[in-house]
Parts: sequence; structure tokens; C-alpha cells
Amino acid sequence: MIDRLRKDGHDAVGVSDLEQAVRNADIISSATLATAPLIKGEWLQPGVHVDLIGSFTPTMREADDEAVARSAVFVDTYDALDEAGDLVHPINAGILSREGVKGSLAELCNGAVHGRQSRDDITMFKAVGTALADLAAASLIYKGWRG
Repeated sequence: MIDRLRKDGHDAVGVSDLEQAVRNADIISSATLATAPLIKGEWLQPGVHVDLIGSFTPTMREADDEAVARSAVFVDTYDALDEAGDLVHPINAGILSREGVKGSLAELCNGAVHGRQSRDDITMFKAVGTALADLAAASLIYKGWRG
């Protein structure tokens, strides 16, 4: 994958020290099936953006409670509040309230809510996937295939 990314002009590197990589990152994207948090809030630096797109059940987690607590949290859909362990656990622990979620992807796109408010904000986007997203992807593929 690194070779393909480099071939496409991206400055991709492999890392063996996740903590150091997270501490130095501007954008963190996690797409795993982890059941225990990999990304720790204490590692997040001001201004970082975290995408959590792998865990999609209440028993899966990619980030710990501190990461959620330190972040302005946005979701692909509000279903994530009941489906994603990354949010279910902090909500149940009283670390995040349902009302504390800043907004959904649709609300960000239509301007109903605003994203980052300052350079130092830590922002988090939690996606669980929706049937609508699957349909949109299938539609694009079909249209491309048909020409």
C-alpha cells in the first residue's frame, strides 16, 4: 500500500511506533476492527483531526474515552451514538452526552453546524456506515461501468 501511495505522489511511510506517529500527525485515520482502543487521547496534539471509520458495533473501539472527551465529535449519522463502541462507552460513562455531539455529516455539508472553530481544536469524525453511502457508491460504480 505504501508503494502505491508513493507512486500516486503521496509521502507515505510505514511506522512501528503508533504513539509517536499519532503524536506527530495532523490527521489520523483509523479503519480497523479493533475491540480495544488503539488511539489514546493523551497522544492527541492541538489541531489534530481523527477519523474513526473502522469500529461499527458497541463492542469495537478505536479510540479511548480521553480521545473522545478532548474532541469536538461529529458523526456520519446519529445512529453512531447507539452503534459505535467509540461513542457508546463514553456516553454510558457520562464522558460524552448525546447532545454534546457537534453534528452529523449532513449538517456539516448543509451548513447547519460548523466544524473546526480554531486551529487548536481537536476534531473527531466517527462513521459507522449507512445504507445510503453504500447505495451512492454502488450508483457511482454502475454509472462508471455503463459509461
